[in-house]
Amino acid sequence: MNNIAVEMKNVSRAFGVGKDLTQAVDNLTLSVPRGSVYGLLGANGAGKTTSIRMMVSHLKPDSGEIRVLGADPAEYTTDTRRRIAYISENMQIPKWMSMEDAVGFCKPLYPNWNEPLYQELLKTFDLKPSRRYEESSKGQRRAMCIIIALCQEPEILIMDEPASGLDTLARRHFLSELLKITCDENKTVLFSSHILGDIERTVDRVAILMRGRMVLEGELDTLKEKVRRISFRAESGNIAEPAANLFHTLRNIRDRSSIQWVVTDFEEEKFVQLRESLPDSVAVEVEGFNLEELFMESIESGREIP
Repeated sequence: MNNIAVEMKNVSRAFGVGKDLTQAVDNLTLSVPRGSVYGLLGANGAGKTTSIRMMVSHLKPDSGEIRVLGADPAEYTTDTRRRIAYISENMQIPKWMSMEDAVGFCKPLYPNWNEPLYQELLKTFDLKPSRRYEESSKGQRRAMCIIIALCQEPEILIMDEPASGLDTLARRHFLSELLKITCDENKTVLFSSHILGDIERTVDRVAILMRGRMVLEGELDTLKEKVRRISFRAESGNIAEPAANLFHTLRNIRDRSSIQWVVTDFEEEKFVQLRESLPDSVAVEVEGFNLEELFMESIESGREIP
């Protein structure tokens, strides 16, 4: 079995023509390992939704290749579609349907439908199965869509802003269910979210996009170890030259009293070499980042890492 659940190679997609052309995804390459929880991050317009819509065959790429569970989205069979569950940011159930109606429609389509999980999630999210969609709150509507996707028992769950509309308690329940999914090494979750705290608590790998291009990608724990800010407290502009020779830099900031380098390949041995190359009078500090800080540094960099 291929150990890659989703693969994009040099994928591009634009909208509009001429002066109105917008490059939503620009030569994007990424791989989502099976059994992982993968977070797709970026500001509005970064290309997250367009990438996801191409994965689920709602859009075709202008160029490049996409494979989900080994299949080209343009050639999905019924069997492949049953193995993929998708929750879009604006997903809805027909307003006249109740939860019972929606499940009655979906259940026969999915041979692996998990009825015990369905009953459990009704209680978890405090949903009345007979209540119609149009009579439900925004959070309850979102919970309906989430439950239907989870109970399909998909091999891969692809979600665009899945927690939109959920209150704090419902989000906690949702994240708990995602963590249960990760216990099965054959199941994969890929989702985008603006709620970075949710991402940080659940994902093991992230990709940060900007203007349709990859800025930073990798295992979250590794990125936290490797991406650091090195600050030099001195007036001389030349003292940071050794850092440029030792590290790959995401960006650097200079002012009258300090120089800051955000590096992507920090290692203690390299830092020792750096410190030994500088005068004792130069103060050097190293800081790590949480996910929100990694995100902001990546966006501020505005370019791909070498």
